[in-house]
Amino acid sequence: MRVRLVCVLVALGIGGTASPALAQINVGEFSITGRATAITDYRYRGITQSDGDPALQATATVSHDSGLYAGFWTSTLTDISPSGELDLEYYAGFAREIASGTDVDVGLLYTTYPDAPAGSDVDYVELYGSLSHTLGPVTAKAGAFYAPEQDSLGGDDNIYVYGDLTAGIPTTPLSVIGHLGYSSGGLAPGGDYVDWSLGVEMDRGPFRVGLAYVDSDLDLPNADGTLVASLSIGF
Repeated sequence: MRVRLVCVLVALGIGGTASPALAQINVGEFSITGRATAITDYRYRGITQSDGDPALQATATVSHDSGLYAGFWTSTLTDISPSGELDLEYYAGFAREIASGTDVDVGLLYTTYPDAPAGSDVDYVELYGSLSHTLGPVTAKAGAFYAPEQDSLGGDDNIYVYGDLTAGIPTTPLSVIGHLGYSSGGLAPGGDYVDWSLGVEMDRGPFRVGLAYVDSDLDLPNADGTLVASLSIGF
């Protein structure tokens, strides 16, 4: 989960897919999954965080059979970023199937920038929740992130709502992934805006290759439409 919208294509936005499940490390009632990714442009809710340059990303999650989980997600930024050159996010939550094919996921996300300039206030907290349903090769997901009022957001709050649709192409390792999001508040530069992406993803064992077109209705140079390619390996 891109949590980020929040994965690489879901780190274009964080969600459930119709792709084959990752292998995982099992230890009693716990399981561990992880993924390392190289991406041509780190886009967060439609806006580049790496100044259009490639980025390296990694994530790991520890899950319990009860549905509780915790983990981290991180990405390199750019040497001209005012928040430093590293985005590090910690998350914890609860995910569970509540009906056949229907899953709920709720949790807390803490975004921090470890090498931000001294005295800067850029870290923030968000609550998140989503509901997804899988029918055959298709998964639909709707969710939201809410950041309460905090100093790093200029004393404002922020709401981000989104929908994802993933369709696996039968007899192939390919999935088509669509995303639509809306942001309002302290994390929305230039005012409320909409972002979207459409891409394709291929799974081959632990490897995953993705290509997506990402865009928004923001009239900003760091939010122009672009193609984003990614290559990752997971366990």
